[in-house]
Amino acid sequence: MSLQTRSMERTSAGEKQQTWQQYRIFIEEMNSLIGSALVEEFRNDNENDFNPNIIVGNGESLPRGATKLINAEDSSQLGQVLLDCDIVIFHQNYCRAEYAYKLLKHGQYQQTKTFILISNPMTWSTTPLKDRKNDETAMRQSMGGDTEDQPFLKKHEKFIENDLSIRKIHFLERLKYLEQQIIVCDKPQLHAYVITPGLVYGNGEDILYDLFKTAWMTPDAELPIYGDGNNIIPMIHVNDLANIVNKTVTLTPNERYIFAVDYENMTQKKLVTTIAKSVGNGFTKNVTTASEKMLTLNVWLRPTQVFESDDQYIDAKKNPIILWQCKEGFAKNIIKIREQFKLYRGLDTVKLIVHGGTASGKSYLCKQLASFYRIPHIQIKPLIQELLEQQSELGELVRTTLTQVKDQLVAEALAIFEAEKKKKKVPKGQPEPVFDPSGIQPRLPDSVLIQIYRWRLDQNDAQNLGYVLDGFPKTLEQYEKLFLNEEGQLLESIKPKGVIYLEYPDDQLKEKAKLVIDNPRYQEEQVVKRLANFRKNNEQLLQQYEQYDIKRISDQERALEQSKDYITRNGPILVLQDVKEEEVVQMEEQQEDCTPSHQVSSLQQEKVSAVQQSQVQQSQVGPKKKGDQLNKSINESRLSKDNKKLTDEQKQDLIRQQERELLDQRSQPLRQYLADNVVPFLTEGLINICEKHPENPLQFLADFLEQKGNELQALGQ
Repeated sequence: MSLQTRSMERTSAGEKQQTWQQYRIFIEEMNSLIGSALVEEFRNDNENDFNPNIIVGNGESLPRGATKLINAEDSSQLGQVLLDCDIVIFHQNYCRAEYAYKLLKHGQYQQTKTFILISNPMTWSTTPLKDRKNDETAMRQSMGGDTEDQPFLKKHEKFIENDLSIRKIHFLERLKYLEQQIIVCDKPQLHAYVITPGLVYGNGEDILYDLFKTAWMTPDAELPIYGDGNNIIPMIHVNDLANIVNKTVTLTPNERYIFAVDYENMTQKKLVTTIAKSVGNGFTKNVTTASEKMLTLNVWLRPTQVFESDDQYIDAKKNPIILWQCKEGFAKNIIKIREQFKLYRGLDTVKLIVHGGTASGKSYLCKQLASFYRIPHIQIKPLIQELLEQQSELGELVRTTLTQVKDQLVAEALAIFEAEKKKKKVPKGQPEPVFDPSGIQPRLPDSVLIQIYRWRLDQNDAQNLGYVLDGFPKTLEQYEKLFLNEEGQLLESIKPKGVIYLEYPDDQLKEKAKLVIDNPRYQEEQVVKRLANFRKNNEQLLQQYEQYDIKRISDQERALEQSKDYITRNGPILVLQDVKEEEVVQMEEQQEDCTPSHQVSSLQQEKVSAVQQSQVQQSQVGPKKKGDQLNKSINESRLSKDNKKLTDEQKQDLIRQQERELLDQRSQPLRQYLADNVVPFLTEGLINICEKHPENPLQFLADFLEQKGNELQALGQ
């Protein structure tokens, strides 16, 4: 197959002739966050199955949409591929990028090529913020984001691409040198660009992965903010970065240096707080040591205007407008970003309703499932107690409603008491009966209950991990108010994925209720009444639950086992959680709505030992990266436990690995010396070999290096 750019035509009956242009594209590290987004951006096999773009590159595996995987460590193979490609994109290995650029700069070819270097925003990290010149400039440059809550931003201006000359770099000197070479490239057949992105986020996350993982997994986590957190961090969604790269290739602008950042004025504090509130529990803490250097960046970059400021780009055929996914930035798109993280990491949620009659064991099974899958166990009594202690709008509503309902019940009970008192005369010598309202327990109306459950189901832990809903809804009307919107459609964010029905006959439930002591709700009269209400509403509710492939369980001893089989009916569940593999969980046997003081005496203090282990295989979620996303967090969490079980051979392997890491660290100065003094000339020699194809390449390279050494010696270098 020819690797040259080619234009091919095809026609079909009744259709206009259509021309497809095929490009050969090299993308470095196709499995990385940026690499995979670039593959998705440049692939067109879903639109053009006749002669789609040919995408090649290196990586661990061949991603969907790519054509071929190569070994980039093989300089000969890499050089041949680069010379055959129309578009070359590097973003990670800058030494290899330098080799590629020099090869294209000095190589011989006829067709036009485009070279893109996605640089590192840390090249601006040692440049002081640009002071504001005048109010008009500050106003114009701050239009891309709010500064009211960040008054210190009003003292500065955003850097633009033309400010490159005032950039100060105290490290990454080699990258700076490569950028300078690319910017001044004067070869007519080579369009070369440097694109400097902000902190790249989105999809499965990379730099922000640890923050997402900590917030996702740890209920009481406090996300770290380095220093005061007021440093400015430019950011860009990885898909927006890929689109800007595509526009650069398509439009070939005159500007060689381009910023790829969104329009948000983001600070480290705002970034970490947004993740904490939208993914975790909202808690943060200030630390003195930064775990990620990129989060210490303090530079304010203006979004590029390269594609919006020149009439030559207003061309409908070229479609110059950047197709932004997150133009407004990270904070305003955090829900979308959270869902992308769940999708790209292949994470699933366990969302269950446990349904059953009085004394069927719903609460006990819910507690077991919540402990096994590490998901919230949602009961109404703890929710009400939590809200009563909160100073929130919903908490105030609960307090007010309970007071009003109780006052009404007390007034009604008092009226009945007074009426009964008038009918019956008190015998002489006996005390007058006294009205006691302490036994009156108010119940919240459904309208308030629905708000409480909605509030709980919308919380981050329920959104990220799932939930098990204990005995609610009880009626079809409650179900519709909780899970359906005004148009009668299911609310996707909170809808359940399954229903477990503990199905027992009334006689069996009554016998179980007799075992519950010191609880008036389980007295025979109350149980009969509650079961009658349950049967009255049950059929309609079960008909609604059939859409979830309801699981009916009538064997109490195997209830947990059957429930887990039901939950994994479509495949194992992958959850992003640190899991203790050997953990004894102290659990109390509990029937529905019973407090510990009301438990069956024979079941008190029963210890249930269970091995807690989350499933780590692929779940049935999302089309993207399905089947190739490994949950590295679980591997990390188990590392310390695995070390305790190492055999002697494994311990030796671990020691050897530590020795290799130490040698690698000690060899860093030598490797840097070679990179500065040997690799550039060796690269130049290899480029000459690729161009001239000598019969004896080794002898040719030796002669070239000898000649180069003599030249340097003559120059006194």
